[in-house]
Amino acid sequence: MTAQQAPSALVGPPSTGRRLWAQLRLSVPFYLGLGAPSTRRAYPRYRIQVAAGYTADLMRRVVALYRGDVPTAADRVEEVNFRSASVTLAESGERFFVKQFPRRHHLHDVEHILRCSRARRAWRAAHLLPRCNILTPRPVGIALARADGGAPVEYLATEWLDRATPYHVRLRAADREASRPRLLREFALHMRRWNDRGVYLRDLVTNVLTRDLPGGMEYWLTDLDQFHPLRRLTRRRLLHQMAQFARWSGPLSTEEAREIATSYLGVSSHGAMHSIEHVLLTTPPADEIRASVSS
Repeated sequence: MTAQQAPSALVGPPSTGRRLWAQLRLSVPFYLGLGAPSTRRAYPRYRIQVAAGYTADLMRRVVALYRGDVPTAADRVEEVNFRSASVTLAESGERFFVKQFPRRHHLHDVEHILRCSRARRAWRAAHLLPRCNILTPRPVGIALARADGGAPVEYLATEWLDRATPYHVRLRAADREASRPRLLREFALHMRRWNDRGVYLRDLVTNVLTRDLPGGMEYWLTDLDQFHPLRRLTRRRLLHQMAQFARWSGPLSTEEAREIATSYLGVSSHGAMHSIEHVLLTTPPADEIRASVSS
């Protein structure tokens, strides 16, 4: 781990008062949109908002390439996963990650007016988390457009993270005797560090990218549209995160489950230890879940 990421010494689960203070520090600037200087501009087909250091014209071109509204020519658009892609501009070589947020219900326009849509939540979180020393790709801009049927659809663009690998992919490929124990311990420590700062994502494990540096491995949070600073880390939510951990970590041994619980809690005698271990050991891996559904 790098010096920037090294968590403080753990002496047990964070107190309720500490959690509430962390959530307050996040929620006030989050909902007021503080710390996110930007430029707004309206085009015939798009309404654009870009972060400091970027231009609205650049964001408009990136979104137009993603949507197929302009010929790609030498520019490249490569699908990453469902409703997201990387866009590389030929003239500058810049590469961006673009995610699409379609309309899911009739209140989407109201959400947009109130600035609480999924794209807006991700936009504000991407500005806020670095102030809490949490790594996340730098936001570039958001755009509002209209789908073919006239429904609103939003787009969020961030900088592309080079040489990054999803954590659960790296863990599945890790050597069980060598690198896997370290990856399990480090992730548990980072999960605790994020939770201490009031950060809770429902699908945390699949939304973490890792990148190797000479000083150690970096852990980056992505897909921040789930981020909500008022989601208090209850026991149920903690166990849900641990179930997600187990689901994407493959079958865990008893020793690995104890190592994860100890790394997260900091003390092996805490009452949540047995609950965490039980969830880690009894949650079926993702491969088994898919196999049971297909059969």
